[in-house]
Order: sequence, then C-alpha cells, then structure tokens
Amino acid sequence: MRRASRWLGLGCVLGLMSGCSSLSKGVAPKAPPEAAAPSEQKPTCPESIADELNLELGFRPRLAARTWLPALTFEHLGFQPKEVVKPAFQREVTLASGPLQVFGLMEHSATGAEGGGSLVLARPHAGGYCVVNSWSTWQPSHVGLSLADTWTSPDGKRSIFLVKMDMSESPDGPQTRWVTLGTDGGRMWIALGAPPEHQLIVPAVTLTPKGKDLYLDIKQRYVTRLRLGEDGRFIMPANH
Repeated sequence: MRRASRWLGLGCVLGLMSGCSSLSKGVAPKAPPEAAAPSEQKPTCPESIADELNLELGFRPRLAARTWLPALTFEHLGFQPKEVVKPAFQREVTLASGPLQVFGLMEHSATGAEGGGSLVLARPHAGGYCVVNSWSTWQPSHVGLSLADTWTSPDGKRSIFLVKMDMSESPDGPQTRWVTLGTDGGRMWIALGAPPEHQLIVPAVTLTPKGKDLYLDIKQRYVTRLRLGEDGRFIMPANH
C-alpha cells in the first residue's frame, strides 16, 4: 500500500551492441553475434476480470487489476527487501467462478509511526495468479490487520470480507476500524460506504448470515443491522 503521492515505476531498458572488424587479406570477417532471444511474455489475464482502479489507494508499487504474477510473494508483489512489510493473513475461498486467494499485508514506515494495510485478491491462472484487485489504506499509526470474518453466498456468486484494523497508537487514541469488501471473482468493491467514510470506527462489527441473506451488525450503544443487497452492497436505511 502507499500514500496517494508515492508511486514507484518499474522499467526495463534493452540495449543493442554491435561491433565491426576491418577486413584484411586472408582474414575472414567475424560472424555477427546471434540475436538475443526475445523476453518471455507474461500470460494474459482473462477478460472476466474487470480492468478497474484499486480501492481507496493504489497499491505501492502499483498492482493493477488483471496483472499476472508468477507467485504471491513480496518480491513479485513489487516490494523491496528494505521495506518493512509482513503478511497478515492468507485465505482461499471458492466461488462459482473458481478458487480465489485472499492475501492480507501490513506495512510499517521505516522512519516514523505511520503504517498501512492491504488486501489483494488473486485467481490462479497459467501457473501463477491474476490479480482481481486490491484495497489499501495508509494511516498515521501502525495498523494491525486481520480478516475478522468471511461469507460466501449459497450459490457461490459472491463473497464478503470483513477486515479489522487495530490502531493502538493512533494520534486520536486507540481505535478499531472495520472495512467490508465484496467480490464475485471478477471484480472487487467496497460493500459499505465510499472512501474515506467506508472505514467504520466502532467497537465491534459482525457478519450475520440468515438463510440465503447476510446482515451486517454494527455494534455501538445500540446495534444497527444492515442487509446485503442484490448488488453485493449493504443497504443503508432510507432516513440515513
């Protein structure tokens, strides 16, 4: 993850070098060097994965939807060895569209108290993984990231993830934040609210399945219960 102003680019420069030799009597010209083999092209991700922007912040370094990776490692995700990053969780869910890896990461600033968290969704493809999309946040304190709960609809068409962020060193005092994310295996979305209001700062949030339906219980002094709509987003009360 990263702040919006911090972008790293990856580039590759190919150089061609050629030499020439003088021809003299009785001396055969040198054979030209063999052309370098073309670099191996990465597999193309299926069009069923939507080409959409990252959620909340762009992944640092940028990890766009439909990016193919040979493995879900820090190296292939683009992190450098000097960066303070570690895994938070890794889970597999199975949808009608196929298996999906849910990969959580935590990053700490190497020079201050700042930190962030990310969730990356990826589908197995061509011996590696295709990124469905990623959600990232950057905060003024270290972030303890965990996957509090998951739910998959009985028909396998979508999953909902409840992400918990513990911020014990927040400048405003200790906080617990909650983010709900949804996916159908081809795209990823924020299931309640829009940045920056999508992070719920409340003591507790739970996913409550009832038959084919799913409810989000937001626990403050009283419990606010929201039902998941057909579009995979929780429905706010009409008077909100």
